[in-house]
Amino acid sequence: GGEAPPPAPPAAPAPASGALVIDGASRFSLTVPRGFVASKRSASQGTLYVAGDFPRAAVVSVTAWPVSELLAAEAAARSLPGLPAVASGAGASPAALADIAPPEELARILARARDREQGGGLSSEVTAATPDGAGRLVLSLSTELPVANPDELERQRGIRRLVRRTAGTVSLGSVPSPAGGAPVAAVVAAWASCLAEDWDGQLGPQLRDAADSFRWGEPAAAAVASSN
Repeated sequence: GGEAPPPAPPAAPAPASGALVIDGASRFSLTVPRGFVASKRSASQGTLYVAGDFPRAAVVSVTAWPVSELLAAEAAARSLPGLPAVASGAGASPAALADIAPPEELARILARARDREQGGGLSSEVTAATPDGAGRLVLSLSTELPVANPDELERQRGIRRLVRRTAGTVSLGSVPSPAGGAPVAAVVAAWASCLAEDWDGQLGPQLRDAADSFRWGEPAAAAVASSN
């Protein structure tokens, strides 16, 4: 008698260091590092979820931006003063992320959208943008944060610059139309970030796992079913 074949692994195993989070409306699921505290959100688009180890400036979030609004905001931000902004790229009904923009361009559009949503004044660099073969885009960002007093920062922490590292996993989904009609196409994403020195310590792998665990729509519903 031969040995029994090994059992098949689950589709999206939760890392041992993480806790499975399932959105109350079953829109998405993801695994966040244990000890992260969630803040209450009730939005249907924009930032849907935020959890963090806030004393360490480590945050996991989920965003959903309607494609038409994302492209219009991008066009407006890049237009010259005095000229009308013209949105480029796909219409409101792309069938895949690649219909919106090529991977690196879409990554830059999303990085700029995150910078705008966080109050502007930031300029995130895309350090990686790779399709995962399953219709998703896997990103890495690096963002230099403003430092009021580099000398004091160096005295306290031994560094003169603050750099935030971010892992992102992006999918195509949909959100309710503000007008109440049919759902509209949206770029949905999980983001997981912390300061570079913490990323290079223990947090980086946990945060990359958190972003990679993101599931939207039907895969999220499967996570709900398997957790019951």
